[in-house]
Amino acid sequence: MQRFHWVTVLTVASALLLAFGMTAYQPRRNLPAQARETRDTTRTTAQYPLRTLRIAAAPLAHLPQMQRAIAALVPETFADGTPVGEANIRLTGFGPLRVGMTLDEAEAVLGVPLLPLGSNVSGECAYYQPDFKTQAIGFMAVDERIIRIDVWPGSTIATTSGATLGSTEADIHDLYPKQIEESPNPYTQGKFLTFVPQSAEHQLYRLVFETDASGKVVQYRAGQFPAVTWPDGCV
Repeated sequence: MQRFHWVTVLTVASALLLAFGMTAYQPRRNLPAQARETRDTTRTTAQYPLRTLRIAAAPLAHLPQMQRAIAALVPETFADGTPVGEANIRLTGFGPLRVGMTLDEAEAVLGVPLLPLGSNVSGECAYYQPDFKTQAIGFMAVDERIIRIDVWPGSTIATTSGATLGSTEADIHDLYPKQIEESPNPYTQGKFLTFVPQSAEHQLYRLVFETDASGKVVQYRAGQFPAVTWPDGCV
């Protein structure tokens, strides 16, 4: 008798659950037209602001590229009006900037602010980057005087002899014949190619090119020896 009681309870409970499920589930095709319209309108209303935000935000993802493209249409210039893209790196400077200038003097001739890089700007050695939109270049300063100029990936600046990022090791030897010292570069699996000038007035300066495993220049720098040879910059 007890067994029959539990079977009956389970049967009734199952029937109630099935009935509730059928009532709760109503296919879209069985909804009244007004109910379907209300639900669709609610869904559309909720989704519309999200789609609008996505459309408005899409250009922001490409903002850096847009800024570079605009900058390319309006060439950047130094304070004297000379185009930045036409300037070259030399042993003792870049465009109107000379190694040995103070930070204030550098800003005056470049015509743009120097932005500090890293957290060691209050120390003896620090890095600064001119606020150019089209060139990746940095200055090492010791006691607020520039002693080294770094040209980083993304820059198109060439040396006065014509070396650029992407030049091969053979190109460097051709541009600076019998004046290049080679050493392994564990950072890039390539080499350090150091231009040692022969003129007495430039004996305290060097050009250092870094190549990768394929033998192409990936970055280079110019400035006072020995700071210009430090691969880690300010250490």
